[in-house]
Amino acid sequence: MQQQARQLSLSGRVISPPSYPSQGVAVRPEPGRRAKKVKLFLIITLCFLLSLVVVAQYSSLVIANYRLSSLRTELGAIQDTSRQLELEVARLSAVGRIDQIARDELGMVDPELDQLRIITAGRDLGNRLGE
Repeated sequence: MQQQARQLSLSGRVISPPSYPSQGVAVRPEPGRRAKKVKLFLIITLCFLLSLVVVAQYSSLVIANYRLSSLRTELGAIQDTSRQLELEVARLSAVGRIDQIARDELGMVDPELDQLRIITAGRDLGNRLGE
């Protein structure tokens, strides 16, 4: 058989495998081929899902950084407002200003010496109340 094949190949003739009629013979794929396709599909699906998770995590990180930046800007504005309000409180609660308002707007005056009363409380005041 091998000698015939050598002779045919040396003579230049092409040997073709026998042909089967397409109607009578069913071509079956290899038994492991379908399993390989399923494995490949599962691997590709898994890679796709993992890439979606990575993109979702990156997206949430970008959103969190944007929100953090926005909150830092808002915190700075609130701190500036707080400093301005503290300065305003210090200015408005100055003793000289309050004294001036009391004299000018409310018409208050310093008391005369005979209008002053000094009251002292002793420690044994509580004992006397019980008597």
